[in-house]
Amino acid sequence: MLEKTKRYFVISKVFFKYNLFSLLYKDIHRDYISNKQCTCALDLEDRSHAVKLKLAFEELGPSFIKLGQMLSKRSDLLPPTYIMELENLQDKVNPINFDKMRESFETDCICSISENRHAHHPTCYHCNDILEMFEEFDTTPIASASIGQVYQGVLNGKKVAVKIARPNLLDTINLDLEIINDIKPILIKVLGVGKNFNVDSFLHEYKQMLHKELDYRFEAINMQRLKENFQGFEGVEIPGAYMDYCRENVLVMDFVEGTQIKDLVDIEQKLKSRYAHLIGSSYLKQVYLDGFYHADPHSGNIIALDDSIAFIDFGAVGIINKELKWSMLSFFYATYKKNTEMATDVLLKMSGLSEEDVDIHNLRQDIDDLIADQYYGPEGRKSDKYAMLALKYDMSLPPEFSTLERAILIIEAVCLKLDPNYNIISEAKPIISEAMKDHYSPKKLAEGAQFEADEYMDIFKNLPAGIDDVIRTIRGYRIEKLQGKDGIAKKYHLLDEMSRNIFFGIILITSAYLIINGGEHFTLLGIAGFASGLLMGMYSLMRH
Repeated sequence: MLEKTKRYFVISKVFFKYNLFSLLYKDIHRDYISNKQCTCALDLEDRSHAVKLKLAFEELGPSFIKLGQMLSKRSDLLPPTYIMELENLQDKVNPINFDKMRESFETDCICSISENRHAHHPTCYHCNDILEMFEEFDTTPIASASIGQVYQGVLNGKKVAVKIARPNLLDTINLDLEIINDIKPILIKVLGVGKNFNVDSFLHEYKQMLHKELDYRFEAINMQRLKENFQGFEGVEIPGAYMDYCRENVLVMDFVEGTQIKDLVDIEQKLKSRYAHLIGSSYLKQVYLDGFYHADPHSGNIIALDDSIAFIDFGAVGIINKELKWSMLSFFYATYKKNTEMATDVLLKMSGLSEEDVDIHNLRQDIDDLIADQYYGPEGRKSDKYAMLALKYDMSLPPEFSTLERAILIIEAVCLKLDPNYNIISEAKPIISEAMKDHYSPKKLAEGAQFEADEYMDIFKNLPAGIDDVIRTIRGYRIEKLQGKDGIAKKYHLLDEMSRNIFFGIILITSAYLIINGGEHFTLLGIAGFASGLLMGMYSLMRH
């Protein structure tokens, strides 16, 4: 309790130092027209407020730095000035002595211990000196951040990077999480979020992100997963992790020798354009084909090699489930095809709303304006502001949507710096084609049929019986009403047969049309409808 009180005092002191609460409330509760080129006095003042928030978060350490980075993804919550500044949060701090860092990894023993002997494990940091476990190890860090420090070493004749977490970090972060949860009502008031915004879900996502970034084993797994996804993809390299040497506080991986994209100078434009193409196309692959992507792809996390690129730092990743990935691909496809209606429908579907829940006319107009700007507007970032529509129309989009939009914005900015004429939409056609091919490939259809065959068979078996029950009920009702009128009953029996045949005919004709002309989205539906129509027709013939 005493430690929490002390931390409360530190946080309050910093917030009052920068006058954050009143500035945030005043800024967020009004409309903005802001961009980096604006030099009007009012906008410069507003940007100075955003700078104060950034400085306060940097001063308060890793919990607030990560909170700021997460808020920078949410253009539906904060004004553009704040988004711009929080994107530039510096997670760089002065390094601490290596002897102090030893506290982080010399605690857990993984050796086999029995009554008679203690068999030392060669990768046990508790029982072995880390300086002797590696053929070479430089105790001067090559990078230092609020969560950890990175060192260079040699293992099995190969250069490796060794990331080590700062000691006693978890205690401070857990205190911060408790405090942030305590002030949740104040945050809701300051941000002024709509009734559809789920603040508990947002804070849960934040906590999950923090805990995963504090456990380097997750980063090692992320790295291995991305490496597997990029097998056979030319021009992109992912470093490998040395899993036997990885712990919660230690990550050992291949050392990537190259130049960070942000530091590229004096290279020909042709090579810069190639880097931009590789970055854009590989990133869209991660999102729309793999559903697993690097969530913080700034220019410092992408390395330029001779004729290829490499991604590094995999603590933050995004995962999209199958249904949401298909929705996002549909939205991307609609944008690519300049189809405002489709883009609007997909956005509503993702937010769980119907046309009656929003001002549909104005929403379509706003989406149309954004698509037009993406194609015909001036050079610059083109993926901006889709998530901002959520705030305007009080739509609760999945958090993955905002995370992804922010990541694509970063990628787009990186590519534009390399090639001012780059447009990420130019990468759309091959990615959409590959995604469609993958989604409807015979292999995927066969896998789906294999796992869902029993379910579909139950549906097909029950369809004729269900239809027959309906027809029998209708027939019984009619005959009951027409007892004693045999001639009329026979006419109605004939009508029943005709209705049944017309019904089957409509199913077969509609399904055939979907198969031939329905496009990728409806082909599978047409096949299923045609098959069920044939089965019902055959079943009906066999019974009569």
